[in-house]
Amino acid sequence: MSPFQQFLQRSKKVVPVIALPSLEVALPLVDALAAGGVTVVEITLRTDCALDAIALLTRERPQLVVGAGTVKNAQQLQAVLSAGARFIVCPGLDLRLVEAAQKVSVPILPGIMTPTELMQAENAGLDTVKLFPATLAGGVEFITAMQAVFPAMKFFPTGGISETTLQDFLNCGNVVCVGGSWLTPAKLLQQQDWIKIREIAARCP
Repeated sequence: MSPFQQFLQRSKKVVPVIALPSLEVALPLVDALAAGGVTVVEITLRTDCALDAIALLTRERPQLVVGAGTVKNAQQLQAVLSAGARFIVCPGLDLRLVEAAQKVSVPILPGIMTPTELMQAENAGLDTVKLFPATLAGGVEFITAMQAVFPAMKFFPTGGISETTLQDFLNCGNVVCVGGSWLTPAKLLQQQDWIKIREIAARCP
């Protein structure tokens, strides 16, 4: 079992993909998610406070597994590692980033959409990849089709998945978890409605 899969042993099989609007919501947000059973989170580098949030959460909530998403270049990779990110998620496959993360033994999940990228990921020693954007890339049908050719590869699909479709993905034997922003909608973040976010997390399998 890979380190990333070990992280999921203590959490539900969903990973919220979070674009934090401000640093002040970081702690109450992850507390609400944890109260609903979600203890692995991805903070995306889509907002200005992302790096500070990763550092804050890593320091103040060490029992959670905090990863960094939307990592696209070496500078960002070094920044999130310095902030304490415990896993890395990329929108695409860059073998240089994969090698850099592997050198420091931090799990990295690059985004893929094709069998060619799957081959490259497998040959780079990866056992788990992100299918992104999952629904546009073929969704459950693609993941199922790849199982026979890449039986050892596991998937972390994100992009276009909702609360109503997540179970379809989790039913695939080669899916370790699903990710999405439906757990932390922008409206609820703005309203700081931690009760509703906790309820969403609690409903997840």
